[in-house]
Amino acid sequence: MTEPRHAFGPFVLEPAAGILRRDGVAVAIGQRGLALLDSLLAAAGEPVGKDDLMAAAWPGLFVEEANLSVQIAALRKALGKAPDGQEWIATVPRVGYRLPRGPALADSTPRPTRPSIAVLPFDSLPEDEYFADGMVEDIITALSRFKTFAVAARNAAFPFKGRTDTRAVATALGVRYLLVGTIRRRADRLRVSVQLVDADTATQLWAEQFDGEPSKLFEFQDSITESVVGLVEPEVRRAEIERARRKPPGRLDAYDLYLRALPLFRGTSPAVRTEAIRLLEAAVELDPGFAIAAVHAAWAYERQDVFGGGMTQAERHRAIELAELALDAGHDDPLVVAIAALVFLNVAKEANRSLAMLRQALAANPNNSTILSFNAFSNVMVGDLEFGRQCFLRALHVAPGALDNYELLLGMGVAHLFKGEFEASLDWSLQALATNSEWLPTYWHIAAAYAHLDRMDEARATIATLLAKAPMMRMGDIERIASRFGPRLVALVDGMRKAGLPA
Repeated sequence: MTEPRHAFGPFVLEPAAGILRRDGVAVAIGQRGLALLDSLLAAAGEPVGKDDLMAAAWPGLFVEEANLSVQIAALRKALGKAPDGQEWIATVPRVGYRLPRGPALADSTPRPTRPSIAVLPFDSLPEDEYFADGMVEDIITALSRFKTFAVAARNAAFPFKGRTDTRAVATALGVRYLLVGTIRRRADRLRVSVQLVDADTATQLWAEQFDGEPSKLFEFQDSITESVVGLVEPEVRRAEIERARRKPPGRLDAYDLYLRALPLFRGTSPAVRTEAIRLLEAAVELDPGFAIAAVHAAWAYERQDVFGGGMTQAERHRAIELAELALDAGHDDPLVVAIAALVFLNVAKEANRSLAMLRQALAANPNNSTILSFNAFSNVMVGDLEFGRQCFLRALHVAPGALDNYELLLGMGVAHLFKGEFEASLDWSLQALATNSEWLPTYWHIAAAYAHLDRMDEARATIATLLAKAPMMRMGDIERIASRFGPRLVALVDGMRKAGLPA
């Protein structure tokens, strides 16, 4: 069992195993870094002299003091900043160094346990090893841009090259998922096979093969990296949701509550959306610093306004409050920034701030389908229809298996609707309907496309289907939503009202 003195902040040092973990994921700091950190932790906040530190890291050897400075600098870089923005390791002038005690060191607040993943070196022939290692490094870098899961560092994963005992490797690295792959030559072609494995159950969650030409090696590498990254994130999210569903209610933490809310989040009934808000608010109450839960709670309120019966003034205020809270805690998470931007656009009506934040989020993580879709929707709404359309297409390309792709398909329908391309709008909207027939906004866009094509009987039948699926919807809601689609749909709804729609 790890001694208490070996735990600080999100880190746990296991001297016997020679491993430092951050949030359960191994951090590569080398043997001398481990020895230095062990000595600093053993001092319980007191300064440790340079001579003692050098004796711990270089036992029996005489070394220059500059070597200690280099090792401390490398250790600081690996640890990153403490929650207060300071270095974990403080310099004590004319003495040495210390790992301060206090809130940063002794923080006992339970933090959400993010899922973690390691990308193992791909198996390849010696002549293809440089290509394999470069591709794995690119995948690790791209996955690291997603803050909803932790990624083991390259130096931590590469010593396990060639190992096939996935459960033992995952245990040693402290990760839940492994990405493994092979590269093989077939005549004048390269075949790359990639698998995502749940190490707990030793089950394969996803597998894909990619074929390319050796003469176009770097373009091939880039396309694989983009595809793998876009596919891994939705699969990890899907697996984590299933894991939370299987967990007993009495053992749910903030992260579990957040995961349980995600499938309900996109529900069609007021009761389901209300339950999503309840779960997300409970997660925020347990951990106000859990940025992704806070911003999803803000988004859940915003969706009430866009897809439900509207928000009260108190809910509107709460949505903005949660978005600001999330942004304060998660300003370095591109997804948090993007979702907060959507709330600021639709609830606070801060278009310039929102669009700037969305550009920032997209630059930080161009392979996140949600960030792409938000850029798409927001730019379509402010009139940049072509940029919005391109963002929708790229989102569908990078994450074809995402849980919410029906929204992207409908987004394409919206972009074409606003451009006056009603046949194309209808085609995309019908694709969205085929993917998820319970998502009510799809029916509005299909009805609008039919109305603009002067196919009024089909538009009327679509509205009738919508009302059958949402019997609680009343005239005020119907007229409010219809007004977004122009006078043709307003006239259609008015005629249906006169024929006996619910008041």
